[in-house]
Amino acid sequence: MGSHTPLHGQQQPTSSGYHGLQQQAWSDPIAPTPEISSPSSPPLPRRVTFFQRAARNGSQASIGLGIAHQDQSRGYSQVGQFSPYDSPPPPLNNTKAPYGLHQHEYYSSTPDTPAFHHSPHNRDLSPDGPDKPLLQPPRWSWGWLNAPWVMYAALLLGIVFAGAHHAFYVSLNGQPADDQLKMMRFGGFLSYASKASLFAAVYFAYRQQVWVTVRRRHLKLKTVDGIFAISQDLTGLFNTEIWRKSKIVIFLAVIMWLFPLVVILTPSSLTVELREEAKPDQCSSVRTLNFQAERTKNWRRADMLYGYPGFSLSLWNCTLPESSEVFDPYNQTFFDYWDGVSPPADLVTKHTAYSGNVVPRENVALETCGRGWNCSYTITFEAPGYKCDELGRGRNMNDKAIKDQGAPFDSSDLIPKGEYAYIADVMSGEYAKPQVETLDGGVPIKKPIPKHLGALRTEPVLWIGHSVRTRPDDTPPPSKKDNPDFQSGYEPVIFRCEHYVTRYTIQFNHTFSSQSTKVVKKEHLKPIIDTVRETANSTVSDGTKDTTIAEPKSNYVLPYPDYENYRLTAAYHALGLGFRQFLKGKIHYIPFPNPVTDATQTRLIDKATHLAVPNLMEAVQTFYENITLSLLSNPQFMIVSWAGEPQTRSGVTAFEKPEDDTSPKYPCVKTRIANSYLYVQRDLWIAYSIAILATIVCVGLGTAALAQNNYHVRDVKVSSVIAATRAPCLEELPWKTSKWGEVPWEIKETKLGYGIISDRESVGTPRIGVGVSRANTGSTEGGVVGNGKVYYGFAPPEVLERTRRETFGPGRARPKGSPFSFKIWEHS
Repeated sequence: MGSHTPLHGQQQPTSSGYHGLQQQAWSDPIAPTPEISSPSSPPLPRRVTFFQRAARNGSQASIGLGIAHQDQSRGYSQVGQFSPYDSPPPPLNNTKAPYGLHQHEYYSSTPDTPAFHHSPHNRDLSPDGPDKPLLQPPRWSWGWLNAPWVMYAALLLGIVFAGAHHAFYVSLNGQPADDQLKMMRFGGFLSYASKASLFAAVYFAYRQQVWVTVRRRHLKLKTVDGIFAISQDLTGLFNTEIWRKSKIVIFLAVIMWLFPLVVILTPSSLTVELREEAKPDQCSSVRTLNFQAERTKNWRRADMLYGYPGFSLSLWNCTLPESSEVFDPYNQTFFDYWDGVSPPADLVTKHTAYSGNVVPRENVALETCGRGWNCSYTITFEAPGYKCDELGRGRNMNDKAIKDQGAPFDSSDLIPKGEYAYIADVMSGEYAKPQVETLDGGVPIKKPIPKHLGALRTEPVLWIGHSVRTRPDDTPPPSKKDNPDFQSGYEPVIFRCEHYVTRYTIQFNHTFSSQSTKVVKKEHLKPIIDTVRETANSTVSDGTKDTTIAEPKSNYVLPYPDYENYRLTAAYHALGLGFRQFLKGKIHYIPFPNPVTDATQTRLIDKATHLAVPNLMEAVQTFYENITLSLLSNPQFMIVSWAGEPQTRSGVTAFEKPEDDTSPKYPCVKTRIANSYLYVQRDLWIAYSIAILATIVCVGLGTAALAQNNYHVRDVKVSSVIAATRAPCLEELPWKTSKWGEVPWEIKETKLGYGIISDRESVGTPRIGVGVSRANTGSTEGGVVGNGKVYYGFAPPEVLERTRRETFGPGRARPKGSPFSFKIWEHS
C-alpha cells in the first residue's frame, strides 16, 4: 500500500504530467471531491463531447458522454472518457488495463511522466498553467436552493397560497359575478401556486428518499431506473420490486401524481348561481296618498301640473247657475255640494274589482327601482277603511241580539234555514240623489235653500250575511231544505262594518313588472261621520228628499261654512260608495243559485258554488284596501303625492332619462336577481387539507432521509447519476453495442447497490482515507482500502460487500435501519 511502480511498455503522452489528489476526510456521501491547492504542470484543455470509442473486441461501442483532450503540441486531439478528478487519459494503443478498471482510467508512468500516486498535492485545474489562478466557483450561484430549509419553506409557502386562495374566494362570495373569467383565472393561479409549492416540498423529500432507498436495498437496475424516474414516468408503478422494496418512494410518487387534482378540485369550489342581491338605497318616484289635498280642490280650477289636470274623487253641484267663473267666497246661498263619484275614481274601483288586485301604476317598477332592479319600501298614510265585527256564526246564533243591533236580517234568511246564500244591506242611510228639485248643474228650483241641502248625515253600515259550508272538502249537497245533508252542510255568518278614518302602513314590493302589497299595520282612528242612523220610520221633512235621520244632527257634515272638511269627507264617502255598489244585493240559492249582485264579479264570491268565500269579512276589508291603494295608479288624482314630501302633489311625471328625475328620494331596499359568486368553503378545504396533510407526512419522511444522508441535500440530476455510476466494475457487465444507447435486458435484471466502492486493483489512483481501523494492523489513522481509490457509487452487491469487509472488518454486518430512522448512515 506504499508507492506504485510505473508500468513500462506503454506509450506516454507528450503533455505535462498530472499531480495526484490530496487525501481528504471522508464525509460527503456523494463521492467527495478533493480540493485543489498545489500547482502542477498545466493540464490539456478539456471539453465535453459525444464520441465513439473502440470496444475491447475492436468493434464500435455506443455513443456516450466524454471529455475531449486537446494536445496542442502534437496538433491533434485525444478523446478520453474520464473525470477531471480521476486518472488522466489512457494511452492510444490497446494495452489492456488491470482487472476491474476502465481502460481509459489506466495510465502507465515513465521517468518523464510519473504514475498517479498518493500525494499531498492537488491537481491544478487552471487551464493556463500553474502560474495562473485556479478555477473558482462563481460569486453568485443557485446553491442556496439545495439547502434543507427549502423543503420547509415550500411547505409553508403552499399553506400561505392556500390561505390566500380561501381569502380571495371569501371576498368574492355573494358579490356580483363580474369579470368571471378574470376571477376564475386568478383563483386558478393561486391554486396552481399552492399545488406547485406543496409539490416542490414533496419532490424535495422524494429526492432524498431515492438515495436512502438505493443505499438500503440491493435492487435490479430496472428497479433503480423506476425509482429515479417514477416522478415523471408512471410505468415505474407497475414494477413489483419497487412496491416490495421501496414503499416510501412509491408513496411519495403517488402523492406527486395526485397533486394535479388540487388544481382541478379547488377552483371548482367557486361557482356562479342566481342569487338575490339586496342593498338599502334611495328610490325615485315613490308615491303616497294624502287625502288632505281634497280640502282645497275646487272643480272650477283645472290644477294643471306637468300638463295634466288634477282629479278629485267627487263630482259637485252648485247652488248658483253659471258658477264656473264665480270665485267669490262661499255664503249661505252660494256653495258647492256633493253629487257623486267622479268617473276617474269609478274607473279605478271597477278595475280593482274586476282584477281582484291592487292596480299598479304603469312602469312603476322601472321608475321607482331603476332598470334591472326590484325594490321594496313602506309608506304610511291616512285613508278610509272599514272596521268589521262578526255578530254571529252557526245555526244557533242569537237572532234577537242581532236584530237589536240594527241588522236588517237574521240567520233565518240564510241557508240552511232560509233561501239566501248571501245578503248585503249596505245602502241604508245613503246620501239621496237628487237632494231637491234642481236645474242643470244642481241649482235648486225652490228658494230658500234647505238648511241640510247636501249634508252628509251618516255613513251607511255594511250589514252582510252569508252561509259557509261545514264540510268544504265534500261535494255540495243538493239545494233542498228537506235534505239532511243540506241542513247539516251549511252554517250562517253575520257581520257588520263601519267606515273609519284609518292609518295604514303598507309595504310595496316591485318585482320585475309586477307589484304586490302587504298591510303591515292598520289603525282605525275615528268614524268618518260620527252619527248613528235612526232606523225608525220618520215623516219629518227638512226640505230635502233625503229621509235619513241620524243622531246627533250637530255632527252632520255640511257644505257650508266648513267646506274644506266637507270636501275631505265627501272624498271618503265617494270612495266608499263606489265600493259598496259592488257589495249590495243578494244571492237566492234555492232551488238553484240566482245572484242579484255585482259581488259575483269580484273575488268575494266563489265562481263554482256561488257561495261567498269562507273568510268573507277579511276579504271585504282587503277589497276596500285594494281600491284605496289602486288610487296610486293614477297620479292625476289630487291626493297622490310624493312619499318623500307628502304635502307635495306628484302629478304625472315622465322623465326621459333617470338622471333627469327630480322627484324626492325615499328610503327603500333594492334587490335584483343576478349571477353571484358562491364559495363552498368545505369543498376547497377538503382538497387543501388532504394535500397539506399529505405534504406534511412527506416532509417528515424527507427530514428522516436528510438525517440518514448526514443532512447533505441530494438531487437526481444527470451529473449526480454520472458520479454514482463511475465504478470501473460496472464495465464488466455484459454491455452490447447499441446505436441509441439501449440497455440490454440482462443488465436491467442485474442487482446493484449504492455505497462505498474501492477500486482495489487500481494503480496510480488517488487514495481517500476512511479513518477506520485497518484489518491487519489495527491502526485508526486515516488510510486507504486495498490498493485503489475509494468513493460512493453504484456497484454489484459483491463489490460493496468486499469494500465493507475491508473497511469495517469481516465481523460487522451491513446495517439495515428503518427509513423512518434519523440515524446517520455514514458508513453503511
